[in-house]
Amino acid sequence: MNKKLFAFTINTLEEAESVILGSKNYKIKPILHFKKYFLLGFGPEFILTFREILTTRFGKSNFKLLVDCGSDQSFAIKMATKKINYLKLKSNSIILSKINNIACKNRVSLNPSFNIVDCRNRKNINQKLKKLYSKEKK
Repeated sequence: MNKKLFAFTINTLEEAESVILGSKNYKIKPILHFKKYFLLGFGPEFILTFREILTTRFGKSNFKLLVDCGSDQSFAIKMATKKINYLKLKSNSIILSKINNIACKNRVSLNPSFNIVDCRNRKNINQKLKKLYSKEKK
């Protein structure tokens, strides 16, 4: 039986660090989720610099990123070429198949299914992680 995959919605670097450190106790690579309205204000360069900061602190293999692109195809193509791990995109089937070809060449998953957990403005993320992963062991 496969473990459920959870994506953690975050807004700040501090939240991302606490999710990564908390998930190390359960030996799980966390998937950090960015919502589309949050990204439209800062732009794609924000995601890339955010990833670089986390890579310098924790290494490349300790986390993955899920970016919600909404219906912005150009944003999805840019994120796919920069090798963000997972992309979420809403569009028609023709455009999705073309972007999926670009994503496959860059080893990026398009529209994966995850259970999304909101970790924004939480004081103690470790308790939430404990609740989520203790249910799986039963």
